Amino acid sequence: MSSKKRPLPEPKDKDTHEVCKKINSTTSSPSINQYDGWKVPNNNYTIPTISIGDGAADATSQNNTITPESFYNEYIRQRKPVVLRDMTTSSSPLLSDLSNLTKWKDINYLKSQVNPKQTVMVEQRSSCSNNPTKSTFGNGYEIPMTFPQFASLIASGNDDRHYLTTQDVHSNSDGRPDLMSPLMKYLQHDFPLQPRIMGNLIPQNINLWMGNSREGLSSGLHHDYHDNLYIVVKGTKRFRLYSPHDTEWMYTRGKLVKVHPNGRINYQGEETTAYGADLKSDMAARAAKRKEDAEKLLEEAERAVEEGVEGADQLLEKAEVELEKAMDDIIDAEVDDDDDNVRDDDDKVYETFGDERKRVVDKTVKDPNNFSKVKPHMLDDTDMLKESFPDFLNATAAYCTVQEGDILYLPASWFHEVTSYGGQNGHLAMNYWFHPPDGDSFEHPYSTDFWPNDYKDRFGK
Repeated sequence: MSSKKRPLPEPKDKDTHEVCKKINSTTSSPSINQYDGWKVPNNNYTIPTISIGDGAADATSQNNTITPESFYNEYIRQRKPVVLRDMTTSSSPLLSDLSNLTKWKDINYLKSQVNPKQTVMVEQRSSCSNNPTKSTFGNGYEIPMTFPQFASLIASGNDDRHYLTTQDVHSNSDGRPDLMSPLMKYLQHDFPLQPRIMGNLIPQNINLWMGNSREGLSSGLHHDYHDNLYIVVKGTKRFRLYSPHDTEWMYTRGKLVKVHPNGRINYQGEETTAYGADLKSDMAARAAKRKEDAEKLLEEAERAVEEGVEGADQLLEKAEVELEKAMDDIIDAEVDDDDDNVRDDDDKVYETFGDERKRVVDKTVKDPNNFSKVKPHMLDDTDMLKESFPDFLNATAAYCTVQEGDILYLPASWFHEVTSYGGQNGHLAMNYWFHPPDGDSFEHPYSTDFWPNDYKDRFGK
C-alpha cells in the first residue's frame, strides 16, 4: 500500500459520514497508543498455565470446563495471553479437532505427506558463534531447498543454522491471499481451518515452524499483526512477552503511527482498521454492501408500486436516492484505489505450483517493520540497554514456557522473543493467525462483517 494518504470524499449522509470519520480516525488520532487491553501487572510476571486434562503438576490451575465462549470472554476479548496444557491427553471436545497434529512428531510422516519436489524457503542464521548480533533468526535471510532436504537436516540432529518459518503465500483465483502456503496444503487434512476453541474468529494464515537447537536459539524480539494460536508439537518454547502498551519502548524498525485499542499496530505506509483490513479495501467493502442493500430496497419498492401499496412511490424515491449515493461511494472508492495503487506487472512476483503459475502476494521481507532493533543478547543487559536503548527499560516483561502438547494463545501485537529448544528430533510447532477482533461479543467478534463476509465468500462457511 502506498504511504500517500488522501482525504476521503465528502460524506453523502449521516451513515457515510460516520464511516469516513471512523476510517480517518485511524491516521489522525491525538494519541498514538490507544491500547486498552490487559497489561502485564509487574516485571517478570508468569503467564498463567491452565491444565485442561486430568491436571498437570506444574500448571497454574485446572479447568476442564472451558468453552469457546468462556475462552473468548476471559482471554480473547480481554487481550490476555494464556497457556493451555494437556492438549494431547485431554478428552475435552474443545481440542479434539487438533489431535491429529501428534502425528507430526514423526518427521518421516511429514516427509511422506509432502511432495518431494516441494521447495521451501528456510531462514539461515550466521555460523559466527562469537558474534551474538548474527546468531539469531528473524532477519529475513532465507535460502531455498526441498522439504525433504530440510527435514533430513533436522533429523540429523546436528544442524541448528536453519529454521522453517512462514512461507510465501500465493493469490487465489480472485487475487486474495491464500489461507496457507503450498507446503501447508499438503498437510491440511490433519487440522481444521477454524479450530473449535477460537469460536468465531476468522483465520488469516496457518504455518509450520521447525528447527533444531539443544542450547536454545532466539527468534528475535518482534510482534505479529494477528491473534496467534501457537501449538507446540515437539520440543519446548520459552516466550518473553511485552504487551502493546509498551510499544513505544520497543524500538521497532518501522515508524509507529498508531496502536489500536485491541492492540493492532500500524506503521507508516501500513495503516489498517483495528481488525486489520486495509483502509481502502474496507471502504470499498462498505460501499459494495451499501449498494447491495440499496438494490434490495429498490426491488422491494418497485414491487410495492406494482401492487399499489400505499406510500410505495415515496419508498421508491427513497430507494433510488439511496442507490445513487451507494454508487457514488463505489466510484469514490475505485478512484481512490486507482490513484494510490497503480503499479506495473514488473513489480509482481510469480511462482509455479504444480501446473499453475501463481502470484506471490504475502512474501517474506528482510528487516521487517515489526521487529525490534533491540537484539536478544541485549535484553537482560541493563548497562547495554541504558547506553543504546534506554527507553526499553520502561517496558514490563512476562514469561511462559510452552511445552510439547501445550497451546499458547497470544493476542495480536504482543511483542515476543521466542527461544526454541529441541533434542535429537528437533522442535516443531504449528500456528494459526486470526484477524484481530475488535467487536464486543462472542457471536460478533468484529465491529463489521468485513472478515466474516470475506471468509464466507471464499469457503462458503
